[in-house]
Amino acid sequence: MPQAVVPVGESPAAVHPSYAHPLAASIATADRAVKLLSFRTFDRMSDLADAHSVQWIRCDHALADSDFFPRWREQVAQQLAEQQSHAPGQAQVPEKITGGYVLQWYLVVPSYLGAVLFHSARRVPSLSLRQLSFRLGPAAVAEVALQPGRFWCLPDDPDAGHPDAVPVSDEAALGTVLRRQVIAHATHFLTVYGPMVRFGSRTQWAAVTDVLDSALLLAGRSFGSPRAGAADARLVLADGEKPLTSASTIRELTDDRGRTHWTRLRGSCCFLYALPGVERPCASCPRIKDSERACIFGTLDRA
Repeated sequence: MPQAVVPVGESPAAVHPSYAHPLAASIATADRAVKLLSFRTFDRMSDLADAHSVQWIRCDHALADSDFFPRWREQVAQQLAEQQSHAPGQAQVPEKITGGYVLQWYLVVPSYLGAVLFHSARRVPSLSLRQLSFRLGPAAVAEVALQPGRFWCLPDDPDAGHPDAVPVSDEAALGTVLRRQVIAHATHFLTVYGPMVRFGSRTQWAAVTDVLDSALLLAGRSFGSPRAGAADARLVLADGEKPLTSASTIRELTDDRGRTHWTRLRGSCCFLYALPGVERPCASCPRIKDSERACIFGTLDRA
């Protein structure tokens, strides 16, 4: 497979901040297509300054604040407790649930933005801590913002000649860039967050693998073809380059009503089953067999 060099330590600041960056249009297209969360760009440092008033959080600032992730976990615990209407004020949310939720939700920030742009535009932006910001609403990630700068693309990209563009040889090389950008960002995140949770290194990296794989499936669904998203996931995750824990596990499953569903075999867990009052696991839970998974899908009504 062609290898792409990703200069992680190099500053990805935009060369011409006074002009609309090529990534701005790509992100606007992604924002219109994806319903699960929103995307936007911060084109100038003044935009980032203005964003403080609406509680935007830059990734490098979050990782530098020793209280940020404990506060976020408290928000998650409060939200989940309030959802247990059968015993208001009495639900105890285990620490492993808040630990698992925040682990997966933070990883949404680099993975979903990178996956959607890879799928829809065949572009991969720098996913460094300084380039990405996010907003919570109220506990999950509601919006992701990119300060545009360096990006990787294919040779026939209409903006391949832009000063910030780095053309690579083909789609496999571009998939390598995305995979390694996510790994680089996740490495910084887990260095800070990993010691805060009682999950081993394999569980933490399984979450990185799961979120990236799921993000590519979401991208395909959002643009009308989960099959194309699954193909992208196989390309990007490839053979499961370490420290990722597997190649893509996306596949089709037929439920007990004869309907097909796109799903995946997760390597990590959100631990929702440990919450009092939860009667069944998630359909993608790694603790269940396909027969039970098919039964769960069979109870769901399609929109």
